[in-house]
Amino acid sequence: MPPPPAPRPAPRLPPRLTPRLTDAPPLTLYGDAPPTLYRDAHLWVVDKPAGWLTHPDGEGRRPDVVSALEAARARAGEGGAPLGVHQRLDVGTSGALAFSLSPLGARLLADATEREGAREGKRVYLAVVEGAPPSREGVVDGPVPAQPHLSARTRYEVLRRGEGWSLLRVTPLTGRTHQIRAHLARLGCPVRGDGRYGDPFDLRAPRPLLHAHELHVGERIHRAPPPPELTPYLSAALGAPADPLARCEALRAGLFASGHNECYRLINAEGDGVAGWRVDRYGDWLWVIHDEGAPLGPLPAARGVYLLEALVDRSRGAQLAPALWRGEGAPERVTLCEAGVRYSVSLGEQLSTGLFLDQRPQRAWLASAAVSEGRPLGRVLNTFAHAGGFSVAAAVGGAETVSVDLSGRWLARVPEQLALNGLSSRDHRALTGDVFDWLRRLAKRGERFDLLILDPPSTSVGTRKRRWSAQRDYPELVALALPLLAPGGRLLTATNHRQLPPRRFAELVSGALPEHVRLERVCAPGVDFPPAGPLAVKNLIWRDLR
Repeated sequence: MPPPPAPRPAPRLPPRLTPRLTDAPPLTLYGDAPPTLYRDAHLWVVDKPAGWLTHPDGEGRRPDVVSALEAARARAGEGGAPLGVHQRLDVGTSGALAFSLSPLGARLLADATEREGAREGKRVYLAVVEGAPPSREGVVDGPVPAQPHLSARTRYEVLRRGEGWSLLRVTPLTGRTHQIRAHLARLGCPVRGDGRYGDPFDLRAPRPLLHAHELHVGERIHRAPPPPELTPYLSAALGAPADPLARCEALRAGLFASGHNECYRLINAEGDGVAGWRVDRYGDWLWVIHDEGAPLGPLPAARGVYLLEALVDRSRGAQLAPALWRGEGAPERVTLCEAGVRYSVSLGEQLSTGLFLDQRPQRAWLASAAVSEGRPLGRVLNTFAHAGGFSVAAAVGGAETVSVDLSGRWLARVPEQLALNGLSSRDHRALTGDVFDWLRRLAKRGERFDLLILDPPSTSVGTRKRRWSAQRDYPELVALALPLLAPGGRLLTATNHRQLPPRRFAELVSGALPEHVRLERVCAPGVDFPPAGPLAVKNLIWRDLR
């Protein structure tokens, strides 16, 4: 059976729509240093997490492996020469990374990673790519953009094929910057989640799914186990659990292992290979969304389970709120921790719990911005704020916030959640009413904000009884918000409109922006929201360059 056609590379983008690629933060908290795979007097081999630099770059506060290991040596009272760096992994790449501790170690690593012609088979990667290569195995031969004057060769072998993706075993035969990523993109099969060499608007993974699986040094083979993000694509031979629920839990292992996340999506329908139902965990309770007519599979243990039967035809407004299905009912408010921030949710009352789990990565960014960027975000305007999840996260990050929503009942939860985090409501206003009216009023007052958050419903009817649609009217919303953007500020635009493809959404927003506002970052989905097709939720961050 011939392989499916490889996707065409994304067309070149105009400068204002070319994101300044910002790498995702680490997906898993590893404490003071990454896990050690092997160590003796000559070598130190670690399992580098995605989101960590190999060594400091002098530009930010991202964690790096060299600093972490040197700090660990200092705490242990160890002396010796500095770590020898003989290889580097891109910040988004995970896996086996080795450093020398002696002249012998340096010679061993030079043979494995540096000397041309001696490295064949010394480094083996696993890569999940979009589509499928033209043949089951082959060699890509040709220069790469980062080092165009040097030859580069990469061998690949297809291990598995799925719906729209392939899992490859990749061996670089030379060592050029971004070699694997560039070569696979040349085949028409960019690494899934790679915004630099693939489609930057339709990232279907929280980071580039490239993993340094094996490193051959001397007579030893150092293996870094595949990380949780690769679980959906692995075979049983590579460690994938056979049970669907176990696979879902393995994919999310990094979320709950640290205890910093008590709420996340446990099963994401077709994205997890389980059609027709979605399961959210809120601490001890499960919230299940079940499509009418779909089979319902086994669920993990929980104190109680709420079930929302999603109707196929909702045109007559017959959709019922979720109801307790099994076990013990939850209290009126359930307090939970997400990325170190406390939130409260309600189960069984309405179609919303008050916290949209698919926006967890963006809330985590807001809460940690002061640390990662070296300064608070300043003033934040959160429109269509609902229960204020973005506002609470930004407040924890040191920002002053203004939350706007049509529902005063939902907005009343903002002060409650600020108090859960030990914060006063003094610098945090809540404005009830039509967002479009408030944007005009705030602009007339001359207010300016360092971050504007636009996350409207796909369609809505405001106080003026006019039906608004993101697919048609998003530029109008952007134009109304722009006068409130401070020089140098950011604009977060989001939508979950399923009929609005990621690239079209970017073009739609861009058309309403002046030339000095450029795309800064495309936000990837959380690890607990693996997509089965194009992204449902699109998040773009723009920067005013004035």
